[in-house]
Amino acid sequence: MLRSVNLITRESKKTLPKLEMTALILCGGQSKRMGRAKAFLPYAGSTIIGHLVEEMENLFDEVLLVANEPDSYLDLGPDVVRDMLPNRGPLCGILSGLLTAKHDKVFVTACDMPLFNQDLIRSMELESNGFDITVLAHEERLEPLIGIYSKNCVKELEESLFADKLSLTELISNHKNAHKFYCRYEDRLAPDLPPYFNVNTPSDYSKLLAK
Repeated sequence: MLRSVNLITRESKKTLPKLEMTALILCGGQSKRMGRAKAFLPYAGSTIIGHLVEEMENLFDEVLLVANEPDSYLDLGPDVVRDMLPNRGPLCGILSGLLTAKHDKVFVTACDMPLFNQDLIRSMELESNGFDITVLAHEERLEPLIGIYSKNCVKELEESLFADKLSLTELISNHKNAHKFYCRYEDRLAPDLPPYFNVNTPSDYSKLLAK
């Protein structure tokens, strides 16, 4: 399936059945290196967050945004979940979303990662059966913010959060029922930008616009 990604048009993707999962878009972070809110940077005729919301709504049965400041995102359409504890990182955001989601499994991504493709996510969903966590991986590291998490993780996430152990990578590495989905060259939308590319700095944003 992944090898045909360039042959599937945007319109044809809309005709595929939606995944019976919840998509969580994490909208935390302070954008210190960017100097302005990354989510609202112009991109693809909209903004990064607007583009992500549209793509996710075409793919998933439910879309939720998770934010420390929900009022900034209310006009985008999806329901906005407030982080249960402010400024505690993505682990807290995932837990907040899992507790709210109507589905047992959630697909997690961040508001500064606009280069996922739908075929990659559908393949990850197929491989996630039987696992509590399925995350994208490559030769350098895990990518916890392109991953599928089930409600079976709630207790472990709560324990980590209240023990102030906030590293998702550490939690995943120690989890007995986690699966690594390895990213391949075919998963890329552009040769030099992988699906886990995130926009942290003005230089990153320039690369995104030039892809």
